[in-house]
Amino acid sequence: MLRGFQGNLRCREMPMPGVLMCDTFAIGSACTRGGESIFGKNSDREPDEAQIVVSIPGRKHTRGETMMCTYSSIPQVASTRALVLSKPFWLWGAEMGVNEKGVVIGNEALFTRIKPEKAPGLIGMDLLRLGLERADTAHEAAHVIIDLLRRYGQAGPCGYTDKGFQYMNSYLIMDRSDIIVLETMGRDYVLTHPKDYAAISNGITTKTAGVSSSFAPDVRVDALADPLITRFAGSAARRQQNLEQLERRRGSFTVTDAFAMLRSHRGRHPLTGFNQDVCMHAAGPLIRKSQTTGSMVVALDADDGFKIFVTAGSCPCLTPFKPFLPACPPGGVAAAGPRYAEDSYWWRHEAFHIDAVLRYRGLCSAMAGEVSEMEERYCQGLPFYRFDTRDASLAELSSEAFTRASMNETAWTENMRGIKKDLRVLHNAFWVRMARRRGVPLAGKRVGVRDSVPG
Repeated sequence: MLRGFQGNLRCREMPMPGVLMCDTFAIGSACTRGGESIFGKNSDREPDEAQIVVSIPGRKHTRGETMMCTYSSIPQVASTRALVLSKPFWLWGAEMGVNEKGVVIGNEALFTRIKPEKAPGLIGMDLLRLGLERADTAHEAAHVIIDLLRRYGQAGPCGYTDKGFQYMNSYLIMDRSDIIVLETMGRDYVLTHPKDYAAISNGITTKTAGVSSSFAPDVRVDALADPLITRFAGSAARRQQNLEQLERRRGSFTVTDAFAMLRSHRGRHPLTGFNQDVCMHAAGPLIRKSQTTGSMVVALDADDGFKIFVTAGSCPCLTPFKPFLPACPPGGVAAAGPRYAEDSYWWRHEAFHIDAVLRYRGLCSAMAGEVSEMEERYCQGLPFYRFDTRDASLAELSSEAFTRASMNETAWTENMRGIKKDLRVLHNAFWVRMARRRGVPLAGKRVGVRDSVPG
């Protein structure tokens, strides 16, 4: 049961076991300034696990066709919806995504007393993608997941390097008029309909089974949690932070507030809380093992319009959210593998990210201003658009945002040759090992360059 806590301090290509953590929230149209529904999620994974953003077209399928998920095959349906997914590069499934009908889903790992089945089946990220592919509403997506769960269960390795790491899953599902929280344990589930907003993390939020559940009405669902791992994950504190922010900004909430929530830290700087930062920074193989490797915000208006924003890289406090058009994805965001590659947007950003976290105290204020300026320029005035739009001006805006972000990171990387690293010996050694084992180039020290942040 405690397999995930056996830390590995060696720098060889070996598993880095640990608790994978995420945070997801949604707020309905009655509580936002512009009357749109807004979804946000940070995907916290192993720190050197590349995450890609892919746009997948809708398709028609032939009778009797099967499809391969991450570990198992299931029958295909007659048609699947077009999707945008943010996903670990090696998985079929996804951490978060939105479909052409305006259904948005994010999942969270749940650590429970109910353990996975022995034979691999569907994992939580497979179920998330299947819900998006096969549903037109949040209600339909929830029941797609429930039905598949009953038929195939949930089991299989969920970690990238740690193939013994498995977990149950909860889902936050949103469309233009509904928010659903679906918590699953084994082949059982509990479904709730929060009225105005919801936030989930890595803990069970429902105390009793209630009326929409496969459990008996008197079952204490929260008692099924694994208390040690759930507490270690810090999920209660992170969820509470998000709920407080949603309540505080009820009636005036905007996508800018969603960005701010996803890049928030418990203290002034990361690493000051015990796994309690929504913007999660990995610091070593024993305690802080998860890293925010991708982030997404989606806004839906009442007229079938979309606004989709992604970071396409680690650490939202060090990179802007950028507008993403499903029909015109920018180059490199769908490309990644196990090692650094220049044609991968995620890996190019990762080279900057590692250099930056080694010098975080000297960079965070300057980077915050630059990130804010970028989002004001490319995100705040963005109009709602159709999922399949190819509007030239919007496509150019999106492409420019990604290009400008990369150019800024290249300039900062060059300047970081003269910026002193923070005095965090173990943290810095950890990230240098991460860079070496994945072939990530880091900035060298140049003699004669002043130790200050460029203006």
